[in-house]
Amino acid sequence: MRFDLVIFDCDGTLMDSLETIWRGVNLAMETQGLERRFDAKEVATIVGLSLERAFAQLLPESSPEVWHALTRSYKEQIRRLIQQGLPESPLFPGVRATLTRLHAAGIVLAVATGKSMAGLQRSLKAHDLDRFFTFFQTADTAPSKPHPAMVTQILADSGLSASRTVMVGDTDFDMLMGQKAGVATCAVTFGCHSRERLAITNPDFWLDHMERLPVILGVE
Repeated sequence: MRFDLVIFDCDGTLMDSLETIWRGVNLAMETQGLERRFDAKEVATIVGLSLERAFAQLLPESSPEVWHALTRSYKEQIRRLIQQGLPESPLFPGVRATLTRLHAAGIVLAVATGKSMAGLQRSLKAHDLDRFFTFFQTADTAPSKPHPAMVTQILADSGLSASRTVMVGDTDFDMLMGQKAGVATCAVTFGCHSRERLAITNPDFWLDHMERLPVILGVE
């Protein structure tokens, strides 16, 4: 095998969560009395960032106080939607089979995400995926992507080598984070960022379907 550790992004890589994020962003805007609304393509550009950084990118003319208020409202609106029966975001095709195969091959699996730890654990448990992962890094305790801290902390916690680690994600934030941490990068083409945008970061591998990942990783 070529790799001992695989670090996955969550939204847009494991789960198709853009619609939920899009709803949350616009509900937060409405709650804060802001007239502007964003379409799904606009929201897709910020998926993967921490919430405050995401709102800062969507509304660069606003203040940190506004970004903080929108972050709070987003979390409140998502909680409300869940209480009202919002279904969990679906997995992309092949995710469960791929995680099962990698885990059985002895590869250590981790998640690095802009979600909160509570949100990540809820999503993983809802799909019975939490049992596959050993290490987690979230926006609760780490700087937002593309800062490399999430990856470097997982490397420190696992004791595994950066040279035998790959970051799998659907955004240029994931690719840049992995590159800054000195690990290989694998760009997912079925998530939020376009192939053209991802290509600018020159990832080491391309993944058009999740079930191709074991082949890329050299898993027999």
